[in-house]
Amino acid sequence: MIYLELFWTFFTIGAFTFGGGYAMLPLIQEQVAMRWGDVITSQAMIDFIAVSESTPGPFAVNMATYIGSQMGGVLGSICATLGVVLPSFVII
Repeated sequence: MIYLELFWTFFTIGAFTFGGGYAMLPLIQEQVAMRWGDVITSQAMIDFIAVSESTPGPFAVNMATYIGSQMGGVLGSICATLGVVLPSFVII
């Protein structure tokens, strides 16, 4: 169930946000705090942002991958990453 929830959360973020990863950041913070606030604290979100900034690649993809891995392991990171990338891929 967590995998579908990860996919759907990041799919909606990717579908309704235009302007890149930095435009997605407020929605990511809101959705993650709303759904998994007891698991992922505000300090953990700051750590996610720091790690996503320091790793190569698109910011939103790095955030989705990192949050997904924390919530559901490797399969969670795959689901979250596909969710954030798929809307752009379909539109293009």
